[in-house]
Amino acid sequence: MDLPSGLLRAAPTPWNLAVTHEPSLTVLATSPEHVREAVRYAAANDLRVRVQNTGHGALRPATTGDLLIVTSELTGVEIDPAAGTATVGAGATWKDVIAAAHPHGLVPLTGSSTHVGVVGNSLGGGLGFLSRQYGLACDAITAAQIVTADGNLRWLDDAGEPDLMWALRGGGPNLGAVTALRIKLVPEPRIYGGGLYWPVELTRQVLTAYREWTADLPASITSAAGTLHLPDAPFVPEPMRGRSYVRVCLCATGSGAEDLVAPMRAVPGLVVDMAGPLPFTEIDAVTRDPVDPLPYTMRGEMVTELSDAVLDYLVEVAPRGAEPYAFILVRHVAGLPHADDAGLGYWQGDFAVGAVSMVPDERAAADVAAFGDRFSAALAGSATGFVPLNFMGVPEQAARAFTPEHLRRLTEVKQRHDPAGMFGGDRAINRS
Repeated sequence: MDLPSGLLRAAPTPWNLAVTHEPSLTVLATSPEHVREAVRYAAANDLRVRVQNTGHGALRPATTGDLLIVTSELTGVEIDPAAGTATVGAGATWKDVIAAAHPHGLVPLTGSSTHVGVVGNSLGGGLGFLSRQYGLACDAITAAQIVTADGNLRWLDDAGEPDLMWALRGGGPNLGAVTALRIKLVPEPRIYGGGLYWPVELTRQVLTAYREWTADLPASITSAAGTLHLPDAPFVPEPMRGRSYVRVCLCATGSGAEDLVAPMRAVPGLVVDMAGPLPFTEIDAVTRDPVDPLPYTMRGEMVTELSDAVLDYLVEVAPRGAEPYAFILVRHVAGLPHADDAGLGYWQGDFAVGAVSMVPDERAAADVAAFGDRFSAALAGSATGFVPLNFMGVPEQAARAFTPEHLRRLTEVKQRHDPAGMFGGDRAINRS
């Protein structure tokens, strides 16, 4: 079989600069049919397939034996206002969908950053700041255009292939190369959101108050709390540069939000208050995640509660300068709506605790890995053993994203549709 068209001499750098791809071949796809051509070539030449849009979620490099398909050119977004859906190409970001849907009074269930790719984020679950009210991004998938290992390109829905659609909702890149998704949108809500910041020395007081506050929060509020050290950089507001904080990030919908937020705002020592009415087009202001590429890795755990032992540890490791991590964030996920099947890691605990670490060079990698191991060990007493797939930091642990029964069914579906294990990349599940 001839080489696929669109070959690149060098693989593009992922958003995660800690990962450098060196695949056997790289294809820049300009259409779904082009993706199909690349997958057929990979199958004929016994190559694994990796797919990259933005590369935010890259955990490890594509290597010899991999064919890397870059889908960043497939950026189309079509809104059907009557149906309340968006058809989204594999190269589109949440920001693209928000821009297209906003004029129709509709919004997607975006992730916590709108700069990540819709398809990758949704296939891995997709937790955002509307999730406790409306569910995960994967719940909103109604149809998918996919190239499976047999080289066929087709649209799927629940009526035609319910098992494969079930597996795609949270199963990650394990079933094929998804070239487009059709997703449900929701009426654009009035939101109240942003961040509250205290000096890092008040970490225990703030996290203790946060634990109490989240105990009976309505589903209209999705929030997170944690610690971070802000660099002395132009994108940071000048008074906050080079300082460490404990913060609460929140997004509330509907009326009465200010009263609901009042207990956290009343915690003594608040120094920066950025929470207030917010246009949905500016939802990135809730967490103010970095926009420019960074070399990083992460470690995540699901915990049943913010126990005293967990709080003790979070106080101990709160960044106060040049620690081998950028920030730690505790996401409140209790009460996520779901259907009868709740087998994803997102539902296996009340809080997702994650640490994002910078990896500026190879020398730092060992320190970061050791910190990640200590991080997981310290949370073990309250940990459920599960981790959401999008918060996975160790590729070999991808199975931890699913309950045993969910994983069994997922591997059965994968065995039928990808018996050679062509897909999965850095979140591959064990097919045995």
